Amino acid sequence: MKTKLLSVLALFLMVSTGAKSQEVATDVNYAVTKISNPEHGEREIDGLVEGGDRENSYTWRLAMRGDEIYIATARNIASALVNMYGSAFAEAGISLDTFWAMINAISNGDIYRNDVSEGANIISYNRKTGEFKVVYTADLGDYFRMAVTFGDDVYFGSYSANPANPQYILKLDAEGNFTKVFETMNSVSLRANCEYDGHLFFAGADDREIVEGEGTPAKMAILKKSNEDDTVWDRVADYKDFGLIPYDPIMSSWAGCPIWELAVHNGYIYATAPSYRGFVIFKGRPAQAGESANEYGWHWEEVAGTNNGINNPGLSDITGGEPGTMRSLIGSVYEFNGELYAYNFDHSFGGEAAAFAGVFQQLAGKDVKSSDYLEYMYNSLHNPQKVWKLDDETGKFVECKNFTKLMEGTTNEYVWRMGEYDGQLYISTMDAGIFYGYLTQLTNGSLLKMSPEEIRTKIGYVNAVIKLLADEKKGTSAADLKQKLALVEVLLKSFTIEKENADGQVEKMIDFQKLVPVVKTMIDMYLATLPGEDLSSKAILLAMTKVKEGLQEVADKIDIEGMEKYLYINNRVKNDEWGFDLVRTSDGENFEVITRNGFNDKYNYGCPSFLATEEGLYIGTCNPFYGGQLYLLTNNDSKLDPEYDASRIEETTTGIAKPAGAGAAATYYDLQGRRLKSKPAQKGVYIQGNKKIMVK
Repeated sequence: MKTKLLSVLALFLMVSTGAKSQEVATDVNYAVTKISNPEHGEREIDGLVEGGDRENSYTWRLAMRGDEIYIATARNIASALVNMYGSAFAEAGISLDTFWAMINAISNGDIYRNDVSEGANIISYNRKTGEFKVVYTADLGDYFRMAVTFGDDVYFGSYSANPANPQYILKLDAEGNFTKVFETMNSVSLRANCEYDGHLFFAGADDREIVEGEGTPAKMAILKKSNEDDTVWDRVADYKDFGLIPYDPIMSSWAGCPIWELAVHNGYIYATAPSYRGFVIFKGRPAQAGESANEYGWHWEEVAGTNNGINNPGLSDITGGEPGTMRSLIGSVYEFNGELYAYNFDHSFGGEAAAFAGVFQQLAGKDVKSSDYLEYMYNSLHNPQKVWKLDDETGKFVECKNFTKLMEGTTNEYVWRMGEYDGQLYISTMDAGIFYGYLTQLTNGSLLKMSPEEIRTKIGYVNAVIKLLADEKKGTSAADLKQKLALVEVLLKSFTIEKENADGQVEKMIDFQKLVPVVKTMIDMYLATLPGEDLSSKAILLAMTKVKEGLQEVADKIDIEGMEKYLYINNRVKNDEWGFDLVRTSDGENFEVITRNGFNDKYNYGCPSFLATEEGLYIGTCNPFYGGQLYLLTNNDSKLDPEYDASRIEETTTGIAKPAGAGAAATYYDLQGRRLKSKPAQKGVYIQGNKKIMVK
C-alpha cells in the first residue's frame, strides 16, 4: 500500500518543468531574430502560421526558390506517441482519457492532445512580404521530413509511421503544381538526399527490390532521378551493397529511415545507415577501372562500421554494441570547406518511453523495478554527443574533442543538423532535458518555480485524474483512491518541498540501504557479548532480532541501483539548460556557443533545419508543445551582404532580437527611461523590449 501511494505521489507531483535561467554567451557580431509570430514567447502558441497552430510542431527542413522559403513540417508527434503508448495501458485498466489526464498532470498541459483530421503542411514564407501561407496539406498520418531545391523544382520526402500509407517524393514545379513522382509501400521515411554529377539522389526504400530468400521488400535503396523524366528513379545501391545484419535496417527500418543521410565528398556519395551496433558509413561512386561493381554499375565500400578495420564499430563507444546501450544508433555526414564531418544520434525516445512505461506500470500495481526501466535513459546520458572529421589520408574519423567537451554533462541526446553560412559551420542538437524533467520533477526544483496560477492549474488536472480513476474503480475503491490523491493536493497547496531537501531525501535512502548490513553486523557483535541464559539477554535478543528484520524489510524495498540511476539522471537534468544547443566553428577545432537554451525557449527542444540566404541563416525549430518556430541569424560584417548596416542593434544579454516594427519591441528608451521617437542612431546603450541593447 505504501509503495503504491509513493508511486501515485511521484506521478502527480511531476509539475511544469523549469530550468535555471542563465545568461547566454553572445558575440556582438551577430543577432538572432524571431520571424514566426514574433510577439509570442515561451509557452505561447507558434507553429509558423499567423496566430499560431500547436500542431505544426516540427520544421523539419527548409528549401528556397526565388523569394519563397518552403518549410517541410510534421504534425504533433508527441501527441501521437502519447496516444500510442496510452492505448497499450488499456490492459491495466487505464482508459485513454485517463491516461491523457495523467499526462496533463505530469506536464501541466504542455503536451497538447489532439485528434487530427489531416496530415502535415508544407508552408511557404515570403522573404519580401513576411507572409506565411499553407500551400499543401498531406493525407492523415503523413509528414514531410525533407525539402530540397533542384533546378526550378522543389522536392519533398514524406514520412509516415502508418504501414498502410505509401511513402513518396513530392515535386513542386515552377507553376506551383504538386505531383507525386515516386512512391513505395515499404518504408517509414524518405529523408536522405544529395546532388551528385548533375542528378538528384534520394535514399530510403524501394519496394521493387525483394530480399533474397525472404520474399519481403528490402528497406534499403539509393535512387537516382532521371533528368528527362521526374517519375523515373533508378537504383544505384540496394541492401546487398551494405551487408548489414538482420536486426538492422534491411527489413525492419526501426529508426525511421533505412538510409539516414547522404553527402558528397571527394567524388563519392557518402551514405549512413542506422544500426544497433553503432551507425555505419559507406561511400560509393560509378565503378572505375579495377573496382568491383554492383548490378547497377556502382562500387560501394564501408568506411566506418562493424566490418571496417580503421574506424571503431559504428563510431560507437561500446565495442560490438548491444541493443540496450541506445548509443550512437544513427549517424549523419556533412561536407564543409572540403572536409567531411560525421555526427551521432542516440535513441533518446526509447529511453523516455521505457521510463514512463515503468512509472505507469507501477501505478497499475505491476512489480517493476526502476533500475530496469531507467536503464536505457541512464546509458544514453552517459554518452556525450560527438562530431568527427574524416582524415582523408588515413581514412579514419577523428573526434573533434572540443565539441565533445561542450556536450559533456548535458542532456543533449543527438546532434541534429549541420549547416553552412558565411564561412562557418553551424551545428545544432536535440536536448531531451524538457522530457527528462517531467520524470524528475520531485527533485529538480520545479516545485519552487511554479507560479500560483500554475499551481491552480495543476490542482485542476489532479482533480480530473481523481474523478476519472474514481469512476473507473480499477484495482481500488473510489473512496480509497480519493483519500490517497487528496494528499497530493494538500502537498501542492502547502508547497513545502524544497529542491535541496528532496534531492537529499533520495541520497539518504541510498545511504540507509548501504548502512543496513553494517548496522546488522554491529547488532550481531553486540549480542555475542551477552550471557546466553540471562532473561534480560533473551529479551534484548528478541528485540534486536525484530529490529534487524525490520531494517532488512525496509532496505529490501529500496532499489538502490534504481535510486543511483535516478540521481544521475536528475543531476544532469537539474544542472543543464533545457532547449537545443547551437554552436558554430570555422575549423572543426574551435567552437562558439550561440545558444544553450533553444533561443530562450526550453520547449524548443530541437533544431533540425538550416537555410543560408543573402540576408542571413534561417533556422527552424522543433517544439512539440507549442509549435515549431522560424528564426533568422545575421552577421554584422557578413561576406554575403556588403551593404549590411553596421550600426544595427545587437542585444548584449541573449543575442535574441525582435524584428523592427514588432510592437513594443520596436520602442526605444534611453537609460533615464525617456521614450525615443525612433531607433537611436548614436552609439550607446538603450532599452528595447525590456532589455538593454547596444548601438555600435
